[in-house]
Amino acid sequence: MSPEALAALVALALEPLGLTERVLTARLREAGVEEPAALLKRLVTAGWAQASRSTWVLTPSGHEALREAHAELERAQDPSPSSYGMETCPSVPWLTQVQTHWVEAISVNYAVDPGLLARLLPAPLEPEVFHGTAWVQVLMSSLRDMRPRGLLSLMGVCFYQVSYRAAVRYRNAKGDWRRGGYFVRSETSDPVMRGVGNALKEFKFHEFGEARMVMAREGDLLTVGVDPEPPFPGGKLVGVFDTEPRTQPPAGSVWTDLDALHEPLVECYDAFGVDDGFVYVLTIDRAPWNARFANPVQLYCEYLQEGPLAPGARLDSVLHLTECAYQWRPLRRERYAR
Repeated sequence: MSPEALAALVALALEPLGLTERVLTARLREAGVEEPAALLKRLVTAGWAQASRSTWVLTPSGHEALREAHAELERAQDPSPSSYGMETCPSVPWLTQVQTHWVEAISVNYAVDPGLLARLLPAPLEPEVFHGTAWVQVLMSSLRDMRPRGLLSLMGVCFYQVSYRAAVRYRNAKGDWRRGGYFVRSETSDPVMRGVGNALKEFKFHEFGEARMVMAREGDLLTVGVDPEPPFPGGKLVGVFDTEPRTQPPAGSVWTDLDALHEPLVECYDAFGVDDGFVYVLTIDRAPWNARFANPVQLYCEYLQEGPLAPGARLDSVLHLTECAYQWRPLRRERYAR
């Protein structure tokens, strides 16, 4: 469908009672259509529009054509389209159709040794390598009103969460690559949300831990703290960050600017789990991060500094963001290449 035809269908769809030819022609000219009369003739020939008593309206075929165009635009903009043969996981769909809101979040970006990270990944996942290293983001966030879609915000749960997201990829049964994130570790401050996360038995990536957490702000300074409960050692996190917005990376970062790290580390919508010959894909539809660089005044991250990725792990940069809505799609899965 041409852009001109789409503009005409949208203009008519917005006016269920129709438009006079004079008004419709004026609106098409405002939309950049140079020959409205010729366009209207093409719409009539296609069976998408008709004039009745000097009023132009969409035909049923015109409404259907507009719906198909809308669906095509959605598919073109989908950051995580389904692969051939991918199926929706049928067992507990309501658990993976939730919405929430990030009030504030910090992403601490570490460059790590690809070989060490590979040891933590189940087949067929492998580290994505950028600038010669693998990457793990320590994402700590304050979440507001997490709830199944359709429920009022009053029914939601507010809590803190920290996730250690590795940038990974895998090849599916058709041989196509899909990139996303794999959580090598996660904790939450809410025992109910921990139970919900661990109830996703088919989405096996790790055990969701529990920890005491805090995020406190004083001016531009943001203090965060994570103290895991005894069954989940090795995840202490203490940081003080100057969140005055910065558009340039810190000295020593491999990224030249925000745009350079956007696709590798920010435009990452899929979280992966592996079980029984399938990769499970949990996609997050979210608003733009609009993140800015932040300066770590003090930082201790036990998992990266003393844990399984410690040898060679290097702090590269920190991102800070606020007010980001997101929701989960239904869980999907697909076979992977063996």
